[in-house]
Amino acid sequence: MANGANFQSDSYVVWNSEPLATTYVSSTELQAQVPAVDLAKPDTAEVSVVTPAPGTEESGVIVFTIQPTPPAASGGTNLSAVDIQANDMVWDPNSQQIYISVPSSNGANGNAVTALNPVNGQLGISRDAGSEPDMIALAKDSSYLYVGIDGSGSVQRFTMPNLGTDVNVPLGTDPILGKPYYAMDVETAPGSPHTIAVVRGILNDSPAEEGGVVIYDDATPRPTFVPGFAQSGNPIGSIQWGSDATHIYAENDESSGFNLDVLAVSASGVQIAETYPGLFSVFGAKLHYDAATGYLYSDGGQVVDPSTGALLGSFALSSIMLSNDVIVMVPDGNLGIAYFLGQTPAQKDTPDYTIEAFDLARFTPINSIAISNVAGTPVKLIRWGSNGLAFLTKDIINTPGGNIFIEGSGVYLISGAFVTNPAMQGRRTAPATQ
Repeated sequence: MANGANFQSDSYVVWNSEPLATTYVSSTELQAQVPAVDLAKPDTAEVSVVTPAPGTEESGVIVFTIQPTPPAASGGTNLSAVDIQANDMVWDPNSQQIYISVPSSNGANGNAVTALNPVNGQLGISRDAGSEPDMIALAKDSSYLYVGIDGSGSVQRFTMPNLGTDVNVPLGTDPILGKPYYAMDVETAPGSPHTIAVVRGILNDSPAEEGGVVIYDDATPRPTFVPGFAQSGNPIGSIQWGSDATHIYAENDESSGFNLDVLAVSASGVQIAETYPGLFSVFGAKLHYDAATGYLYSDGGQVVDPSTGALLGSFALSSIMLSNDVIVMVPDGNLGIAYFLGQTPAQKDTPDYTIEAFDLARFTPINSIAISNVAGTPVKLIRWGSNGLAFLTKDIINTPGGNIFIEGSGVYLISGAFVTNPAMQGRRTAPATQ
């Protein structure tokens, strides 16, 4: 509602230079609906009123302050939001902490790796990580934490749990383009905490993956590596080690080939052993390996047996939009549940999201909960503890030049019986149809 004087029937409200559909109530009152997405997070907006006739006149500008709205979850689920920007996160079962990479946009506490207690939402130990820490990976024995540092084109290793600065792994420079590589993905080898696999990319390139997949022992690269997109035509965006350190599974999520590549790992390095085309379907979808089932799970909903390359099926994501949206998931083979986070058609263009739980063996829906007032777009979902989920969000910013930059927005912590026994949490919401 806008109050003032001398409004006319054709007067309208302007919100951050954009005209809003406006209802004339009287010469002193107008009503206009602000899009929900513009009210989803704390900010300010410039508001004015324009009257077109007889000559276009615009009122003075008023700065409107948008107050944060606490997030809420349905079904009695515990939900809290931590106001910290994060690029990536990982759960450490030894220290019972979530470790997050914090970008420079977080201000004085940025460019750091920080521990987060998911039980009480309190931040703990924090260490300087260098310029723009990003992808993060934990050794399977919790001895080391590896963090991709975009600003220096390297991976920094920290000793756990106190985050002591350890080995730095330089990722090199593209020999043709002359641009430094950054870590698009970092994964630690099972049983070998000193060994990592890195997908090397170039910032702001498309496809980004130009440096292929390289194995590093401490800071030493093995000589044989999977070539990048320019040589192979097959950009690898997401990788997962298998049950041991002899195989890596790689997903092409940057081109329409949507391959699964099985990479054989040896003392000399890594190379493609098998390629299974067309198994996936969603750009930007990441790959997950569950040791309890031995299967691969994609954010796009597909389930693959990596030993044969067979597509076993897909989760029935009937209530979650797949087109033009980022869907994130995490499997838990011990609980027999897969969790997907996305938006229903009714939630499109709102700050509201849905977490849907599926039977991991049958791919069928069990139950879902709605989460309202989420600031930003969810980009990662993880399990923590006995009954916890966590997701982080990012803001997508369109610049005048058309470039898109992504900055951290917040971390959301979820716990309760829905995680461990979703079938008992009330009646399941009927899937929406498109």
